[in-house]
Amino acid sequence: MFNSHNILIVDDEKSILFSLKAALSKEGHNVKTATEPGEALKLLEPGAFQVIISDYNMPGMNGMEFLRKVKVIDPEVVFMMMTAYGSEKLAIEAIKDGAYDYFSKPFDIDEMRVKVAKACERFNLAWQKKSLEERFLTEPDKDRLIGDSAQSKAVKERIEQVAKSDITVLIQGESGTGKELVAEAIQRQSVRASGPFVKLNCAALPENLIESELFGYERGAFTGAGARKRGKFEVANGGTIFLDEIGDMALNTQAKVLRAIQEREVERLGGHETIKVDVRIIAATHKDLKGLISEGKFREDLFYRINVVSVQLAPLRERPEDISLLADHFLKVAAEKLGRNFKGISPRASTALKNFNWPGNVRQLQNIIEGASVFARTDIIELENLPEEVRLGFVPETPSANMDWIASQIDKGKSLDEVVAEIEKEMIMRVLTATQGNQSQASTKLGIKRGTLQYKMKTYNIL
Repeated sequence: MFNSHNILIVDDEKSILFSLKAALSKEGHNVKTATEPGEALKLLEPGAFQVIISDYNMPGMNGMEFLRKVKVIDPEVVFMMMTAYGSEKLAIEAIKDGAYDYFSKPFDIDEMRVKVAKACERFNLAWQKKSLEERFLTEPDKDRLIGDSAQSKAVKERIEQVAKSDITVLIQGESGTGKELVAEAIQRQSVRASGPFVKLNCAALPENLIESELFGYERGAFTGAGARKRGKFEVANGGTIFLDEIGDMALNTQAKVLRAIQEREVERLGGHETIKVDVRIIAATHKDLKGLISEGKFREDLFYRINVVSVQLAPLRERPEDISLLADHFLKVAAEKLGRNFKGISPRASTALKNFNWPGNVRQLQNIIEGASVFARTDIIELENLPEEVRLGFVPETPSANMDWIASQIDKGKSLDEVVAEIEKEMIMRVLTATQGNQSQASTKLGIKRGTLQYKMKTYNIL
């Protein structure tokens, strides 16, 4: 944030330069002057000035031409135009070309100070926004949403659509799909971004504690309540409250949450004071809320209150295009934690990652990559660094293990298990042939333990 700004004033009237410089210097700004645009351009470089004030009518180059040259050199600078009285049309044209504001000569000195102050504020806001964007793009931010699949792009578009409003959002998806990251992304892009973002996992606390966490309590409200405590709704005032796994919330608590949403007010446990709250609600669950409603375990009126807009997250197995991007991202994060410099993930390991079913979704992928980075002996994550259940996803290409052959076997009436068994048997036989029967080498190539290999050889009657 800039408190004192570097300001450049360009005018061929020295009296104007003198009065403007004197007035703005008293405001604490660093002011430089030039009597014509050519002289000013010699002083200009990216970041040298935050605000430029220029006359329109000057010899050699008018203010509009000067503005265009300035914006090429430093697009971030805030440009203000001075025009003769009655030349407002020229000033408006300048604004269309990128000028921020204008004032007419002769000008009122106090009015000019106010306009320049607003120009400085405009620069500060733009500078803050750019700094945050650059930080977001360059830092390995845990909150970033990684993925180029159609599903991921749809979620990002949905976030952009709902973020700017105060509408209540329900995020649905399996455990580990990134529901909290989506909630944080909505908060970051919302008008409440500067306000608090308060999270509560409804599945992590017993029923008797959730209410005290949500609504707070007065001193003496129950045994152990030695002092007044504000609840999550109060703490989130002016911001957003994220109710994670709301499907696990008890019915009694659901009724109180419904009232808080409808009335925008809460009461602390043991208290009688009604406390007004201004919060946005984002809820999330991995459960089927409609199914819970039919079972009498979730209030239908609360469901319709939180399900104003829904964001559905696809499981990782349905968006394999995102696996490599996510794995690379998690590897970079792990490398920073460990102080190592990884070059990447081997093709064999990448194939295994793509073929795995990922019941734990993105969270499971992150944990596996972090674990693999700990045990990796080189700067490449190899197949051998992955857990056994993931390594089994690596299937070498063989003439018989193709989709046409698989389809033909199924057409013959064979079950999926029988087809998989034939492929696995062929893989083992090929690797044993390549290693001349060396079981230690074969088990290493297959990414399984030697005992597992011996068991499968016995099962498939491989001598």
